[in-house]
Amino acid sequence: MPESTLELPLFPLNVVLFPGQTLPLHIFEPRYRTMINRCIERGEPFGVVLARDDNPDLPYDVCTAARITQAERLDDGRLNILTVGVERFVINKVRVSEDEYLIGEAEPYPIEDDGARAKGLRRQVVILLRRYLKLLARTSGSRLKFPRVPRDAPSVAVFAAIVLQIDLEDKQELLSLSTVGEILQEELDILQDEVFALTLMTQARPAPAFIGDSLFSQN
Repeated sequence: MPESTLELPLFPLNVVLFPGQTLPLHIFEPRYRTMINRCIERGEPFGVVLARDDNPDLPYDVCTAARITQAERLDDGRLNILTVGVERFVINKVRVSEDEYLIGEAEPYPIEDDGARAKGLRRQVVILLRRYLKLLARTSGSRLKFPRVPRDAPSVAVFAAIVLQIDLEDKQELLSLSTVGEILQEELDILQDEVFALTLMTQARPAPAFIGDSLFSQN
């Protein structure tokens, strides 16, 4: 095993976790109780990996290591934990441990900052992201407290990936991209489509009115 490779306990979930993102979890399955207790005792992280619907034991090959920041043990052995994503990893091999949870041979996969390209895309993403969040609040009929958008390009890329309301497979694609610029470009494309769709929803005309058996347009 290469020196940079480590064995990372894996927790397949219907979640895509990004570095810096917090994730509360309720642990009830015996195998994951064992895994989490072991991580707490050793002060080690575990990998949060998106599970495949067709094969949960063969998760996606890019994950984020989660560090446990708070833990509450319940009387029946269940746990409530709070975690934070700390680092991306690529999973090369997966095996099942003696305690029936997955362990992956994983290598660090840091997000590469490609400088000028990322900096140029950052402003465009921030502008569209603010518009997107306002439209999202308007279409849902709720008042949202908007978080402050970060200033630097790497943080904007991760922030946008977290707040975008998109399919998990699309989030996984963002997590798998190599550089900040690639992530921001993909987010820009997604935001353009999402803002366009949400704008149409907010500007939609009222439905035609029915009078008796006739249909009259509201002109």
